[in-house]
Amino acid sequence: MKSFYKVLILSGLVAGTITSVHAQSQNGAASKGEIAGKVTRTTNAPVEFATVTLLRAKDSVLVKGVLADIAGKYAFEGVPGGRYIVAAANMGLRKGFSQPFTLNGSPVNLPAIVLGEDTRNLKAVEVTGKRPFIEQKADKMVVNVENSIVAAGGTALEVLQQSPGIQVDKDDNISMRGKNGVIIMIDGKVSNMSPQDIAMLLKNMPSSNIDQLELIANPSAKYDAAGNAGIINIKLKKNSSYGTNGSVNLGYSQGTLPKANGGLNLNYRSQKVNIYGSYNYSFNRNFEFLKIYRDNIEASGRTVFDQISNIDKKSRYHGAKVGLDYFLNKNHTVGVMFDMGDNKWAGDGISNTNIGNGTKLDSVLNTTSDNDMRWKRQSYNFNYKGKLDTTGKELNIDLDYSRNTERSTNILNSAYRNAIDEGLLREDVTRAFQPSVINIKTFKLDYTHPLRHNDKFEAGVKFSWVDSDNNSRFDSLRKSGWEYDANRSNYFIYKENVNAAYINYSRQFKKLGVQAGLRAEQSNVTGTSVTIKKVNDTTYLNFFPSVFFSYNASKDHQWGVSYSRRLQRPSYDDLNPFEFYIDRYTKGAGNPNLRPQFSSNFDLTYTFKSFLTAAIGYSHTKDMLSRILEPSVDEATGDTTIVTYKYMNVARKDNVNLNLSAPYQITKWWKSFTTVSVFYNRFQTEVKGEELDRSSGGFFGNTQHTFALGKGYTAEAAFWYNSRQVAGEGLFEMEPMYALNLGIQKQILKKKGTIKLNVNDVFQTQRFRGNYHVTNRDIALKTGWDSRQVRLNFSYRFGNSNVKEARNRKTGLEDELNRVK
Repeated sequence: MKSFYKVLILSGLVAGTITSVHAQSQNGAASKGEIAGKVTRTTNAPVEFATVTLLRAKDSVLVKGVLADIAGKYAFEGVPGGRYIVAAANMGLRKGFSQPFTLNGSPVNLPAIVLGEDTRNLKAVEVTGKRPFIEQKADKMVVNVENSIVAAGGTALEVLQQSPGIQVDKDDNISMRGKNGVIIMIDGKVSNMSPQDIAMLLKNMPSSNIDQLELIANPSAKYDAAGNAGIINIKLKKNSSYGTNGSVNLGYSQGTLPKANGGLNLNYRSQKVNIYGSYNYSFNRNFEFLKIYRDNIEASGRTVFDQISNIDKKSRYHGAKVGLDYFLNKNHTVGVMFDMGDNKWAGDGISNTNIGNGTKLDSVLNTTSDNDMRWKRQSYNFNYKGKLDTTGKELNIDLDYSRNTERSTNILNSAYRNAIDEGLLREDVTRAFQPSVINIKTFKLDYTHPLRHNDKFEAGVKFSWVDSDNNSRFDSLRKSGWEYDANRSNYFIYKENVNAAYINYSRQFKKLGVQAGLRAEQSNVTGTSVTIKKVNDTTYLNFFPSVFFSYNASKDHQWGVSYSRRLQRPSYDDLNPFEFYIDRYTKGAGNPNLRPQFSSNFDLTYTFKSFLTAAIGYSHTKDMLSRILEPSVDEATGDTTIVTYKYMNVARKDNVNLNLSAPYQITKWWKSFTTVSVFYNRFQTEVKGEELDRSSGGFFGNTQHTFALGKGYTAEAAFWYNSRQVAGEGLFEMEPMYALNLGIQKQILKKKGTIKLNVNDVFQTQRFRGNYHVTNRDIALKTGWDSRQVRLNFSYRFGNSNVKEARNRKTGLEDELNRVK
């Protein structure tokens, strides 16, 4: 904690010194060869960020160009003597010029250049352009969510399912190009939560709040080394004008059960201050069914479990963000931001399990569960951005603090009855209290230094401190009342400090672009199980190189080659050795012996006429993290029919993938975007002494079609298909999954409002089915949820549509929050 405040004081001094020096230069006398002035409107209001150019008076040859600041002021420095003219321009205004003047060594202060309204052009031009649903760029693929009709009224997780190369499995784990370990960022800030909590957040985040998804398959050294499959950056909608503006959205969905969401975005900007904020709410009622068939062969004989479980889930989510940017001057900005989330979840489950030897039923297990969870997050950010000179040198500083709390309770009642489901044989009742507090502090500094020949050098450091306190208490109901269960309870404390530094260099030759970087991360980790008095204390240093080459062979052919090394650390709670029971024969558990997984990634990409994009990739992963079903024994009863579902380090994984994507204008009114991903995965590990070597090919396809119907109506159809394959999560041999989504939209209220109606999973085919075999156990699983829904969504934009955009902050909480559970 002391070291964090030292860094806070140091960064404050750095920012203060930079501001002080700049202020002195602003207040001092103008240097030799300086030309200064201001650009205004006819109303005498400043023209913010106008483009200002210095021209030679005799032939109008360009000498220099600058951008005016938020007050419309500009300055040219180091200009040789001569006769000049200054020109100023801004969109929607007529271009303006100064009178010719002579610079002879003394500073020149010009009269204001006044730009009048270009009423002729404004009346004649109507902007009708629309961003395509998918855009392929050099280093990433961009999904413009706002332009998708079938995404309207849905959730962020459902939008991801429709995105090229992205898959979401039965446990809501997200993979890219057949690889697990994707890092989720929100507005450039890594969410730092566990996969389960990420899924819950995205399920409760309305799709109407999302502007774009950035799919970055192979990140550079500038990013945290975490994440084996790349980065998905979710860019939320922002306002883009001066003055005040905003937007509101409302949505309702009806499947078997109802769902609703709403949100408000506001933005105010003046010459010195930008204040922005947003609030989102969602209510989600859902069901999930789970069918598990387990066939166990033991020395004592065969035991078959045929289980059907249903759970009714209710959740409500509040999310809010508020921030302020203060413009010290045109080159220096400081800002603060507060972000919070509050999610309450409850679920009532009923499970019935028939137990026998495959031909004869012996007994029936009836299980009921009552689950409640409350998760809260408060994140605070202080940031500074400075342009240090006119060459493009830039410094960014971020200080972050986040506190994440979770309190969950569970009551499990297991009743054993005879074969005809009558007569109580035995009853077990347990309850669990599992509070968790995770505090995260980070300091991050990034520096950019342009060099000659369009070269660029980047460097930065990041320090993070994490402490996690998890106290899981289990009680069993006895005749005398509730009794503490020492076998299941556990108090676990986790502390982590990661110190990182990186350098990155890039250069663009005529046709060849090169970027190379190296990141070093030193980790200090201590995990303490207070209950069993066991401490795991480790320190390790790792290096993560990255290399990128791009080659523009011609205007129709572009090539790219890249390599990077990445890692993924286990979530804080997955390191906690506590156990929890799903039913009497199925339990989950943490694993304090988990190690980070490392991967090496190679990619070759080709783009033809900015139309067809092809990518071939290979990755090798060591110590892959995956949840595995492991045979287990009940220490109290000696029962060997139990299975434990927990994360383990799979020995290795090899992945080869081919990805094709192409937009195509079929007719004037019909356009499409299709993406196909073909991959091969091989997993090698050991479970309870048995060597597992499983591999399979897989195919994922997604096609989206948009139809312009006229009179403001647009229709859309989307279909995705995921083939049979060995799933990375749990190593299940999964059956195919697919879904069809349909939608229509109409613009209203002078095109400021939009109504969208769609149907998700029309044929209710979005179901997971899979099989798993290990040692003497065969397991068949099927699960489904309330996936078929009819949705109605309304959105409306209001206020000044010319307000400048709020800064897109990339805070320092990049890797840590993604591991909060």
